[in-house]
Amino acid sequence: MIVIKPHHLLDIFKLYGAGLEKFIPDPLYGHDFYKIGNLILKNPKTRVKFTSGSDDICKPCKFNKNGNCIDVVWGNPIKYLSKNLWNKTIDQRLMETLSITEGAEMTAIDYCNLALKKIDEDSIKKIWKERPGIETRNRSKLLLLGLAKFSKRV
Repeated sequence: MIVIKPHHLLDIFKLYGAGLEKFIPDPLYGHDFYKIGNLILKNPKTRVKFTSGSDDICKPCKFNKNGNCIDVVWGNPIKYLSKNLWNKTIDQRLMETLSITEGAEMTAIDYCNLALKKIDEDSIKKIWKERPGIETRNRSKLLLLGLAKFSKRV
């Protein structure tokens, strides 16, 4: 069972949609995104448990202090916003959109199929509404591509 933030799992699908087939370690952050990403791609039936707090990706990250992310979000219109607050906001919006709750459990493939049914370009714009339009359009394109591609893995 993997404990994961809803947006982290969508990030895995988005990068898969961009053509990434194997994740590599990020020495700058030291998190376990690559381990979880590779596990999910290898086994779509991996069970996941959702949280808006610190997850299994965050645990070894150098910005994880006592379960809180001390990193910041950059880019217009957001500058120096707490990544901890930003991630919680995005995850709450995702949970509402997908009708899941904190602690909900399912397989990665089931989450993918749920997202395929409930997430479209308009909902992505609403969930990430503070981000620039071009970034959100790119996220939408790659995420939807990744979800469709991942859904065929089983």
